[in-house]
Amino acid sequence: MSPLPRPISPAQLLEELGIDSPADIDIEAIAQYCGATIVYAPLTGCEARIIGYHDRAIITIHSAASFSRRRFSGGHELGHWMHDRGKALACSDIQLTSEWFTDNPEKRANRYAADLLMPVFMFKPIADNRPIIFSTVDELTTTFQTSITATAIRLVEHGAFPSMVICSDARRRKWFTRSEILPEALRPHEVLGRDTVAFELHRNQMAIPPGPTEVNAAQWISHPKASLYTVKEDSIRVSSGLVLTLLWWQDEQQLLDLMNEQEEEDSEEEPSPYDFD
Repeated sequence: MSPLPRPISPAQLLEELGIDSPADIDIEAIAQYCGATIVYAPLTGCEARIIGYHDRAIITIHSAASFSRRRFSGGHELGHWMHDRGKALACSDIQLTSEWFTDNPEKRANRYAADLLMPVFMFKPIADNRPIIFSTVDELTTTFQTSITATAIRLVEHGAFPSMVICSDARRRKWFTRSEILPEALRPHEVLGRDTVAFELHRNQMAIPPGPTEVNAAQWISHPKASLYTVKEDSIRVSSGLVLTLLWWQDEQQLLDLMNEQEEEDSEEEPSPYDFD
């Protein structure tokens, strides 16, 4: 089979290959179809690297990584092959975990891998109406054989409930994303609240994540009325000293109140047809 002469989107790839089930997403075969051969070897200082020449490439993936991480690394490097040809690239664990929302080649590669390994048309029906907690993420990672971080982001962005996923280090928030149905007025603090599970996991490295926990929304959200509400927080440690947090507005009253406030403000600002200068 001759390699593809052009960059191609994940959706196009899956359609051309007739793939319509998570079990059929074979990253090695897909990469070969695109002119890239995946090999596994011990690596130091990076999780994966790609070297290309003309229309062929070799993707080397750290052999000691977990199966799901190896798959995601393969999809990530394939994203580089599509968008960053002509460069020799080595990708670290921190790039695979943290580079999701800064506009750079690593973000594009992460998004390419997510779209290839968890295409929305497969992911959304399986994730629909599932709780926004890490036990759901674990089940989805088993189905799609993907990393925890990538799967958590996918669940928030394509799940059925208002939620956020937040990545933090011991000092502050690194990045976050929200579901489309969550009002933009709700934004997480730059610095973690001291009564959050995430703060405790950073402070006490021996602490065991307690699972989904109800916390005051003001610990996470910088809104004047946040203290009147609660959110469900589920936080776990991930690699490189980072904590990943899922916030789920299981009680949606705060969101309803915010929408009502916005409607009242909009109606107050709208001029009456009987107002004259």
